[in-house]
Amino acid sequence: MNFGILHESRLNEKRVCLTPRGATSLITRGHTVFVESGAGILSGFSDQDYTNKGAQVVFSSDEIYGRSDVLLKILPVNEECLDLMLEGQTVITFQHLSVSSPAVFKGLTEKKITLVGMEIMEEEDGSRPILHIMSELAGQMAPIIAGNYLGRDPMGRGVLLGSVPGVAPASVVIVGAGMVGASAAKAFVGLGAQVHILDKNIEQLRRIKNNLGDRVTTIYGNQPAVARTIAFADVVVTSILDRGAQTPHIITREMVKKMKHLSVLIDYSVDEGGASETSRPTLLSDPVYIDEGVIHYCVPNITSGISRTTSIALSNVLSKYLIQIGEMGIDKAMKDSHVLNKGLYTLGGRNMQPILNRSFGIKI
Repeated sequence: MNFGILHESRLNEKRVCLTPRGATSLITRGHTVFVESGAGILSGFSDQDYTNKGAQVVFSSDEIYGRSDVLLKILPVNEECLDLMLEGQTVITFQHLSVSSPAVFKGLTEKKITLVGMEIMEEEDGSRPILHIMSELAGQMAPIIAGNYLGRDPMGRGVLLGSVPGVAPASVVIVGAGMVGASAAKAFVGLGAQVHILDKNIEQLRRIKNNLGDRVTTIYGNQPAVARTIAFADVVVTSILDRGAQTPHIITREMVKKMKHLSVLIDYSVDEGGASETSRPTLLSDPVYIDEGVIHYCVPNITSGISRTTSIALSNVLSKYLIQIGEMGIDKAMKDSHVLNKGLYTLGGRNMQPILNRSFGIKI
C-alpha cells in the first residue's frame, strides 16, 4: 500500500504526521511511503532522514496526491486539497469537520472520500489515543503561554504565575477537566499558581482532586460558576470538547467584559469554534489580540509551537493504526478496527457522524 506524507505550509504549520522512524514501521512491512520534500524539515527531519529509512521523497504535492492510497495530513482538508484528491481516496488528518465549510463536506461526498479525523478516533473504553497525547502536550504549554503574556511588557499586567512571601500568586481558572484541563492544572500548580478548575463531570473533577489534592479547587461548572470565577482570574483556560460537534459558547461577551483588564484567555476549543463569543482563530506568527480589554490566545494548531516533540509523539501513536490499514486493507481496517471506525467522518463519501446533521443538515 502507498502512504503519502504531505508538506503542510498553511497557518504556520510545522508538524508532520509520521517521522522517519514511523515511516520505517510501514516500509519494513512492504509498504511504500512517499514524502513531499520539506514535510518534516520544521520538525527537525530532513528529506535525507526519510530517504535513509527507505521512504521516497517527491517534489510536488500533486505527485503525493496522485500516487498515494492513504494521505497523511495535519491540517484539515480544504477545497484546494479536494481539487487534488482522487475519487475514493483515504485521508487521515485533524479535520474538525463540524466547523468546515459546506463546500468541503459536499466535496468529500462527491469524491467518495474516506476521511478519518484523528481528533475523534476512539478506543472501546471511550479514550481517544491521539487526542489524549496531543492534549497532554497542549496542557503543558498553557503556563508557558500564560506566563509570557501575563508578565509581558508592554502588553501584560506584569504578574508572575507563582508567588513570593507577601505576594499572592496568579489566579488561574480552567474551564473543562478533560485531558487538556488536567494537564494544564498540573503544570500551573507546579509553578505555584492558584488553580480553580470547573466541569459538570464530577468524576473528572474527583480524579483531578485525587491527583492534585488541595493545591487545586474543583467547582461544578454551571454558567453562574463560570461567570463568577473568570471575573477574578488572571488567566482563563478553556478546554471544552463536544465530540465531533461545534463547541458551545459557554463564555459570553458580557462575561469577558467583566474579566480583569489585560488578563489572559487561552481558548483551546477554538479549532471547534471556540468556547468564548470573543474567540477567533489566530496564527503562531501573530497569536494574540485584545478584545474587551482581555488578551486572547486562540491558536488552533497550538502544539505546532513544539513541532518536534509533537511530531514524534503523534507518529508513535498513529503508526499502530497505519500498520493495521496496511495489513488489513482500507475497507477491512475501517470496519474491524474500533478506533479507526469511530474516527470516520466519511466512508466512501457517506456521512458517518450523525452529529454533523447539526452543521450540514444531511441525513445518513
